[in-house]
Amino acid sequence: MSDSGIFLVILSVVNLAIVLGIGLFVYESVREQEPRAPKVGGALFGFHIVLGLLILFWPGARLPIAWFLGIVLAIQGLFLIPWTRGARSLNGAAGYLATDGSDFVKMDERDIMFARNRSILPGTPQYEQYYKIHPEHKDYDERRRARGGPLGKPGVIDSCYRPNVAMLVSSFELPNLLGKASRVDPGASAARSTYGTKEANKAQLDPDKATKIVKAWAKHLGADLVGICRTDRRWAYSHRGEIHYGEWEEWGKEIPDPLPYSVVIATEMTHDMVMTAPHTPSVIESGYNYAKGAYITTILAHWFGAMGYRAVAEHNRHYDLLMVPLAIDAGLGELGRQGYLIADKFGPRVRVFAVQTDMPLVPDKPIDLGAEKFCESCKKCAESCPSKSIPLERQRKVDRGIERWKLNEETCFEYWGKVGTDCCVCMAVCPFSRPYRTIHKLVRYILRRSELARIVFPYIDNFLYGKRWRPRKEPQWLEYPRGTKSENFHGSEGLS
Repeated sequence: MSDSGIFLVILSVVNLAIVLGIGLFVYESVREQEPRAPKVGGALFGFHIVLGLLILFWPGARLPIAWFLGIVLAIQGLFLIPWTRGARSLNGAAGYLATDGSDFVKMDERDIMFARNRSILPGTPQYEQYYKIHPEHKDYDERRRARGGPLGKPGVIDSCYRPNVAMLVSSFELPNLLGKASRVDPGASAARSTYGTKEANKAQLDPDKATKIVKAWAKHLGADLVGICRTDRRWAYSHRGEIHYGEWEEWGKEIPDPLPYSVVIATEMTHDMVMTAPHTPSVIESGYNYAKGAYITTILAHWFGAMGYRAVAEHNRHYDLLMVPLAIDAGLGELGRQGYLIADKFGPRVRVFAVQTDMPLVPDKPIDLGAEKFCESCKKCAESCPSKSIPLERQRKVDRGIERWKLNEETCFEYWGKVGTDCCVCMAVCPFSRPYRTIHKLVRYILRRSELARIVFPYIDNFLYGKRWRPRKEPQWLEYPRGTKSENFHGSEGLS
């Protein structure tokens, strides 16, 4: 074959590879119901088809096309150069502490929005005590409490479509049932189970072997990610604030020091469900995952008890610990701009749970996904947030001794009460939430290894996908009636 023939083949093969890559991108974008990406991809696909025809039938165009493709490949090659600066997440959640950590203040569970909404009731001693200490919260809390619980009137954005609201309600029944069984002592099953044993001696397992069993058992039960860490007492709440079963004598008490190890799990929220945010299918998926997390952690906790160890299940009806810093320590992900965990493989599209235990286990190492640097430039969650609760600034601020982007919980919670769902828009719009397959796997691989990609990819993502959120069509079995109320929510919040 002549030199010109070899040149023709090389150019054709390179361009064909690019065409196939773009075709895969278009296919995945259509599959994900992306409104903009298939159009951009289609235009690029057509452009390279034209280049292919020019390569085949116009010899004079081959040299400039070769230069063009060479420059494109060289630029792409820059992103493959392994170079990263040490991310704060590699030091675990403690890496997010300001200065030397001396200004850190533990979170009081009485101060969180859920506890203030559900567990500080007018006319009770807790009400008088709390607002004597925190009068600055009283006016807001009174107005928000008048609107109802955490979701206000559930499903109001979709005209309270009863089948969907009932799915949410039924999902949360499981955590309600399991919450009382969260704290487990050795041999506790003997009193409840026909299979229980009074044997409370600790089973002697090598920590490596125990770790393998625990992780495999958790995944078999339904966990999508599992990590283990030494439990840092800084991530425990300081005082009890959430009361679910009438145990009011516990309100305001100091929460005991945690057990030495934590098994942290994350469950994936289905992409198609999350992409309907802020509509009811997204909150149904939240409820389902909270039920799943309660189920998994309760079984794990009681497994530890049957092995002769203490354990505490951390789920929606019993939290002693903050889940996001615990998950960072366990190597499941990083902290994102919106305050969620940006998890490996699934981004913020997860719910996080844990089990404390005193069984010796082997901790995992924290990881660097490139998320924090990406978040500096991305800002999609902040720009799409219906309540403008996520900061747009590039720089982080210090709150309770933690340097981070600080969510405005009150305006976020206010929007929940308005739409009757837990919103999920910031979760849905995040580029890290895209399905873990093909093109997105490659992007994640590069982000973990390239500082340049972390700076540039947010702008490429905006070009391909756009910057603002638009809800996707829900699965057919979750279709809700379209009506005036739903349309008004869309128009007023810029979500349609």
